[in-house]
Amino acid sequence: MRKTLIVLLAQSSFWLSVCTGNNSSDLPEETLSSGTDNSIVSSEDDTPDENQKGTLELSFDFIRGSTPASNQYAVWVEDANGTLVKTLYVTDFTALGGYERRKESIPIWVSKEGPAEMSESDIDAISGATPKAGTVTYTWDGTDANGSFVPNGTYTICLEGTMYWTSSVLFSGKFELGGETQNNISFTSTFTEDESTNRDMLSNISASYTAVKSDTEDDEMNSDTTKTNALGGLSPEDALEYMKKTPNLVIVQVNTAQWYIEDGFKGAMWIPHTEIAERYDEIPKGVPVILHCGAGVVSVPAYEALLEKRPDIPELSYIAGRPPIAEYNEWVGNQ
Repeated sequence: MRKTLIVLLAQSSFWLSVCTGNNSSDLPEETLSSGTDNSIVSSEDDTPDENQKGTLELSFDFIRGSTPASNQYAVWVEDANGTLVKTLYVTDFTALGGYERRKESIPIWVSKEGPAEMSESDIDAISGATPKAGTVTYTWDGTDANGSFVPNGTYTICLEGTMYWTSSVLFSGKFELGGETQNNISFTSTFTEDESTNRDMLSNISASYTAVKSDTEDDEMNSDTTKTNALGGLSPEDALEYMKKTPNLVIVQVNTAQWYIEDGFKGAMWIPHTEIAERYDEIPKGVPVILHCGAGVVSVPAYEALLEKRPDIPELSYIAGRPPIAEYNEWVGNQ
């Protein structure tokens, strides 16, 4: 099954610079090619494969330096032994031979990938022009350079950048392929020099791993038995009695920041109704959930969003009116 690597660039103003350091070279200059569309989308099929275990997404901010010998970086995935599994992207200058002329250009990637032994088509598949300044995103579908799915286990996403001549940085973060979803992968950074020109070339590094649900999990999430436990709106009086007798109940305040209730229900979560369609997975699984706002108005769209996004919730309801905060908190305090 073929896969797609998509590079998304959030465009902004940028600086054009020549980083070859030798005008007589046949190597491509490290300048941005003309044109406004810098998205690189392969022509391969992006239909999910039954063998895919999950998707890794890496994002960071890239600022183009105005100096020579800069603006080079590579993104790759390696296994638990430190062996490179797949290069997701490398800048053209280095990939097309710049590593021979400038040994300091992303040297870790060069030593692991060995571009001198790669075919022209293989290099073309992973390389591209230095992007414009902005946010850049790369994805990995769990395959190696040949398109074969790799085994489950611990892998590392790596981002190496050459900021100025011998000054480089390596960012790396570990994740479990085949494991649970990881929304915030932790990164370590290693700089070759304490002080460096263009030190902010790569910043705001973030990555997440999203596990692919099995057919069984999808069936469970979408089964009719889970959808029959939608309780709808409860009056404040009924809601109070329900909250007292329901163990493991998760209370979610859905007010926006402007209307946030500071002294709310004890132990309640806060997810604004405007964000619940994106943050629904923060709510624990396998427990009943009740939503509330200040008067029961904005709880309705939040409730409807959760009905669609989280049919696995065993009992879902909302308080249709003023939430009985003082009464409930007093009861909790007496338990």
